[in-house]
Amino acid sequence: MKLIREVAVIHLFTYALFPPFLIAGLIYGICRFHPILEGWVKYAVLAVAAVIGYYLLKRFAVGLVLVYKAFAPMALRQSCRFTPTCSTYMILAINKYGLFIGVIKGIGRLLRCKPPYGGEDYP
Repeated sequence: MKLIREVAVIHLFTYALFPPFLIAGLIYGICRFHPILEGWVKYAVLAVAAVIGYYLLKRFAVGLVLVYKAFAPMALRQSCRFTPTCSTYMILAINKYGLFIGVIKGIGRLLRCKPPYGGEDYP
């Protein structure tokens, strides 16, 4: 498996590039068939589309962190004081708490990443 630093290239495609195409296809499909849908079926389709869109956005957020891990300068990435690194923490928090709470926890971790803090910190 081809790696860029510690990130597999296939993960960059499946997390960072593939979800936006799926979201665009989902929006196109709903817009195309919207006049056909009537009554409660229309709301059921929109609810399913919202759930699918949420999980695709969650995967896309993880993909953005993976792109950072693959292409950020090593001097910046090695300056993290915590174990696991802040980018790994963000991925763990998004997977554990969901998109919105995970991103908030990840940003909070980035704000804590200054002296004298450090050590082990898991979500």
